[in-house]
Amino acid sequence: MPISIVIDRSAAAPLYQQIAEQIKEQIAAGKLMTGARLPTVRQLADDLGVTRLTIQSAYGELQAGGWIEATVGRGTFVSQQPRRPLRAAAGTPPTAVHVIGDILQLSESSGIRSLGKASPDPALFPAEEFWAVLGQLLPHSAELAGYGSAQGDPALRLAFAENVRERGIDATPADILITAGVTQGLALTAQSLAQPGDTVLVEQPTYIGFLHQLRSYGLNPIAVPMDDQGVQPEMLERIAIQTRARFLYTISTYHNPTGCCAPVERRRQLLEIAHRVGFKIVEDDIYAALALDAPPPPAIKSLDRNGSVVYLSSLSKSFMPGLRIGFLIAPQPLLERLTSLRMATDLVSPLLLQRTAAELLKSGCLRRHLRRVIPLYRARRDALLAALALHLPNEVTFTQPTGGLSCWLTLPRRPGLQDLPRQMVEAGWAVAPGEVLWADHDGDLHLRLSYGCCRRIR
Repeated sequence: MPISIVIDRSAAAPLYQQIAEQIKEQIAAGKLMTGARLPTVRQLADDLGVTRLTIQSAYGELQAGGWIEATVGRGTFVSQQPRRPLRAAAGTPPTAVHVIGDILQLSESSGIRSLGKASPDPALFPAEEFWAVLGQLLPHSAELAGYGSAQGDPALRLAFAENVRERGIDATPADILITAGVTQGLALTAQSLAQPGDTVLVEQPTYIGFLHQLRSYGLNPIAVPMDDQGVQPEMLERIAIQTRARFLYTISTYHNPTGCCAPVERRRQLLEIAHRVGFKIVEDDIYAALALDAPPPPAIKSLDRNGSVVYLSSLSKSFMPGLRIGFLIAPQPLLERLTSLRMATDLVSPLLLQRTAAELLKSGCLRRHLRRVIPLYRARRDALLAALALHLPNEVTFTQPTGGLSCWLTLPRRPGLQDLPRQMVEAGWAVAPGEVLWADHDGDLHLRLSYGCCRRIR
């Protein structure tokens, strides 16, 4: 396959390094696709007018980095899982779409230790119990092959109603809508509570996926500053009044990306402000089950007496992202609007997966799973924090998460540090650049480090 390479013999960089870097760039840009055959050492050396040793050195560096694979007798090919630098490093500002795509891709790349994806470790998933439950459902295959209820499988809604009692929430199956993860629940909620051009409030920083959703729906996300206990109440009230915001989105329990957790008194303050000013609170409680040090405070929804809170959670962080099983709890008639919109979007969630999830919850599988994995995530968090404290200079600050899967770094404003995410990928580590997690970027350089999927942290 033809490769376009221009070498500069007057440059300081060695020729083999120039060649290797240009091949990396073409792989990253998709010009050299996975499985593409590269020229032989002799052919490329002749084409570029360099020695074979130069090409062998370039190929050796690419192979060591996981970019290419060489097989004796067959040739040299672009790796099935090549490393790809974050698109933000190419000189253009990162966008939510690019960063989300890069995080997902890099987490599957060979030779990369991913600190970029705030997800549980798939290697810890209780596969045997999952497949056993599927086998038990075989006699019901005819029933489970259909569509099911638009609001969700009654058995699963009952299981979630029982599950949220641990969060202090008194809900019935009739109060619950099953969704394809929290992501779909947030999309439905945003479209039901606001119209294009409306203002909504988000924590600063916040979940990148929801920022992307809000902007794609024509909504205007306004940042509310946080401290180590979550949203600052005085700033929330002032901004909500000034902007006439439709709702506040908050991850008050083990916040993504900072890991902070709002105490009960702070939660009550948010509720009082929402009721007084007249906006809803959209509570994303997806990380609450991942308490690493002590039980979490009750959910904001558990304190709600005025129907001010839409509550969302899922099994994606506590159990298995691939199930795409989430749920929301909302007051009537908002729940009816949400269910109608869900039907218009994709009708229903797969009934087979819903019933499987219901049986897993009923059997206590989730409880057993959490008892097994929480100590592992705690150890990974502790190892990460110890490494950061040991190796980073005092100018770099980082949070001390008490639960969840992420830690938030703030670096000094120094020239060249903007290129740090790309440099870390080149060194074999993927991270999430922090600027895309801000509704209103403050100019500082931030990184989100997520320890859930990193099995070996030194």
